[in-house]
Amino acid sequence: MSSLTFTRLTTAGLAACLAAGVVHQSYAELAARTRRHAGFERRRTQCGSGNIITYHVRRGAPGGPTLVCEAGLMNTSAAWLLLADHLDPAVSVVLYDRAGYRSSLRRCPEDYSLSESVNDLVEVITEAVAEDSACVLVGHSLGGYLVHRAAATAPDRVHGLMLIDPTHPRELIHSRRQREGSRAANLTMKLGPWSATLGAGLLLDKKGMFSFAEGSPHYRTLRLEASAPSTWRATRREWDYSYAFMLDGGRPLDELRIPVSVIAAESTMRDIPEHEDLYDDYVASGSGGRITTIEGSTHVSVTGGIEYTPATVKVIEEAVAEIAARFSTHDRQEQGDAA
Repeated sequence: MSSLTFTRLTTAGLAACLAAGVVHQSYAELAARTRRHAGFERRRTQCGSGNIITYHVRRGAPGGPTLVCEAGLMNTSAAWLLLADHLDPAVSVVLYDRAGYRSSLRRCPEDYSLSESVNDLVEVITEAVAEDSACVLVGHSLGGYLVHRAAATAPDRVHGLMLIDPTHPRELIHSRRQREGSRAANLTMKLGPWSATLGAGLLLDKKGMFSFAEGSPHYRTLRLEASAPSTWRATRREWDYSYAFMLDGGRPLDELRIPVSVIAAESTMRDIPEHEDLYDDYVASGSGGRITTIEGSTHVSVTGGIEYTPATVKVIEEAVAEIAARFSTHDRQEQGDAA
């Protein structure tokens, strides 16, 4: 084979790979924006920030509690579908996508800040959750910190928090291992949007990024949405702000008058023992709550793995029942005082 023929074949092969990648990312982007969640009603609201937020509602028993789910960095509302599958149907569920993820559009004219996401969430709660329903926020990873901030912003609408392996604003100055790991993550976030645009999402499975979700009926949805360039752009925007925020020490947690509980992945508690202090800090910020570790789970499998999600759901349901009972008692007391 001549050198000219080899060059032409190589060029053709690379062009074919690039074309396949671009087609894949285009399909992933379309799927992320248009797919609906089975069993949920899709709604949209325009927030004071200017963002147009899509949220998904599955109604439970009338007057029953409502669980509002906030995903972590680089995760969409689809990350909660497996958990919702196992949840008691009497509990109403609200899944929502932050601005830039799936079909939620970012139209805010200012530079991004976490307060933007917090305020958008509060507006979703106000619109989606009935006032006679006990509202429990559940957040995973970065979503855990965001729901904690939202509870402080809307104390009259939120009655309890469930934080799943939550990000803590001081974790990078509290843990050397976390700080060192964040440097590699920072490089990935810088390259990710460009790689996704060129179709590198086809290679995600090669790195085993979704092995935790094997066997899940939502595996393909999770994989496609992680390949969408819009997911990476939203992730990069949130990461850039959050990374600088945490390197600077973040800010103290707000003091809340509601139960704050933490569900921890076993791998987090084992590999980063400093996190237990941070989780204690979360529990201490509320009026009651506890830390529960899901045996055998990792940071991602605790909500997305078929082996561990049922255990996570059981802990959530027990806490929701306690919060709903407290809400019902408080409501009756207020009615008695009014009479």
